[in-house]
Amino acid sequence: MMTLLLHLQVHGQASGKDLARQLEVSERTVQRDVEALVAAGIPVRATRGPAGGYRLDGGYRTRLTGVGLDEAGALAFLGLAGPAQQLGLGELLHGAQTKVLASLTGEARDRAARTAERFHLDPIRFFGTPEPVPCLTPLADALWRDRRVRIQYVRDGQVATREIDPLGLVLAAGDWYLVAQRSQQRRTYRVSRVRSVQLLDEPVRRPARFDLAESWAESRRDLEEEKTEIEVTVRVAARALPRLRRMVPVHGQALVPVAATGEIELTVPFESESWACEAILSLGAAVEALRPAPIRERIAGETRAAAARYDPAPPR
Repeated sequence: MMTLLLHLQVHGQASGKDLARQLEVSERTVQRDVEALVAAGIPVRATRGPAGGYRLDGGYRTRLTGVGLDEAGALAFLGLAGPAQQLGLGELLHGAQTKVLASLTGEARDRAARTAERFHLDPIRFFGTPEPVPCLTPLADALWRDRRVRIQYVRDGQVATREIDPLGLVLAAGDWYLVAQRSQQRRTYRVSRVRSVQLLDEPVRRPARFDLAESWAESRRDLEEEKTEIEVTVRVAARALPRLRRMVPVHGQALVPVAATGEIELTVPFESESWACEAILSLGAAVEALRPAPIRERIAGETRAAAARYDPAPPR
């Protein structure tokens, strides 16, 4: 009945069918709940006809909109329903949203609705599906409980066992990362590479004044500012520039324009010679490596080897 009352307060009027679907009950149950609310002095009015339904009379507003502790935790995911669902907070988030909206004035609620109609946050990258993260829920549970865990983690094709203190989960470009501490050192683990999680009886020792957002920004900055191993001069077609820009380190992306025409020549950094070759080869005929000579020769050799695979088979 509380949810029914809050729904009417937020939406103004709703049909019995809509309320039954929202509350996952029968229309008869909705009718009985409305009768109970009326008996308790709540001015719920029923209107018949195609445009009828239930509404609150006289601008009635309930003050019983307290947000529970679990719902308060879910509020951090407002606008991020997908990630909230992955963490098992979907229903809590919906309940918290309803209560927050119910506590607003009519004008503020209209502004919230207008904002939702005009802005949408999508943290998932294009042309990709989220990585499977079967261990996300137990890691989140360990974070809520502040408990140390023993994980099996795949790195460079090998499985390693680690005992770590989980400090926070971060969703970045659609992928989940675990920020943790091991042997007094801050570590970052890709959640999709975690194969198992064992909750231990030992409590987590969180560093004093630890700030997850600040820690993540620092880790990301360290990764993005890693030393460039090689610079390559290329001639590239304008249509391939957006893809090339995503393949070079962050500190080199400003060197790649995205609104050029024709072909342009530019020098860009890469983390390694191997990655430079892979990236340039992936762009096909849209790019030509000019310098340094060893890179050009290596790419030419790979191109010839690939072309040989597609030569017509000799007649038998």
